Amino acid sequence: MPLTYHYCSLDTACAIVQNGSLRLCDVTKSNDSAEITYGYAAATDGLRRAGLVSGSGDGLHFVDDWDALLRPDYRALLREALSDHMLPPNRLCYAACLSEEADLLSQWRAYGDDGRGVALGFDLSDFAQVNPSFTVRDGGDRLLETHMMTMYRPIVYGHDRAAAYFDVLASRIAQDVHDLRITGECDDARIRARLLDATLEFVASTAFCKKRFFHEEREWRLAVWGPNANVDGFEGLQAALAAALPRRFPDAVTHARFLMLARGDRLVPTLDLGLDLRRTLRRVVIGPRCAASARDIRMLLAGAHVADASIARSLGTYR
Repeated sequence: MPLTYHYCSLDTACAIVQNGSLRLCDVTKSNDSAEITYGYAAATDGLRRAGLVSGSGDGLHFVDDWDALLRPDYRALLREALSDHMLPPNRLCYAACLSEEADLLSQWRAYGDDGRGVALGFDLSDFAQVNPSFTVRDGGDRLLETHMMTMYRPIVYGHDRAAAYFDVLASRIAQDVHDLRITGECDDARIRARLLDATLEFVASTAFCKKRFFHEEREWRLAVWGPNANVDGFEGLQAALAAALPRRFPDAVTHARFLMLARGDRLVPTLDLGLDLRRTLRRVVIGPRCAASARDIRMLLAGAHVADASIARSLGTYR
């Protein structure tokens, strides 16, 4: 799995290294005005090709009412996702954006302080080696939610690739629906849980599709879905999720903290995800207009006990 690079200013790089955390922000506050809605359109088309929905707009309906096989809250989230393009999956999606490209001019201009910053190269493979959904419990081990989500995947760009991506996911749902209709009671719970997972992953995957316009970024996204702020017990669910993340990724995550940040005239929900930088931070690329030296970067890393990360300078002549 490739290293992925987070382009940022020197100020942000210092904050990441000295605090040992990467900040994930509400995905709908990204620079893509079609964020989520583009993925929902592709997702709906995939369900239509799989024979699971028909019609469109207000006339969209579930063929043979198969959504009745879902848990009531999942039935609601799927209906709202397809008809109203609500957030996946009716929860806040926190995401950090990275790139496979270590030294790309457009990334320096857009995210690396116009070349004066750095690109931090992370090994986040731990996040790709688990199933997306997991269970959270309170401090007394009482079950709170069985389908929280984390995903670390590359972005799918363009109509054709998005169609192929959602066709695979829709076929999984169609198979689970078929199996659930013919199964005996002994297998019912297992297949139902499988269908819930497949449905949630399907809706959540809408956050991993973008128009081809952005394809040169070669983006990967680390995403965590937090609870719906409008549900009862929101604070408890959020606290339980923060506590669960270090247990789910014991070799990579050290802590997690939810907070709100002011950005201009808006408040942005964020998640500060603590990372073991000795394991995850593998490379630093100094921007083409950055005055910091390799020695400066080495001193910054030493303060966080990161000894093995390589340091390179951009090959660009941008000034």
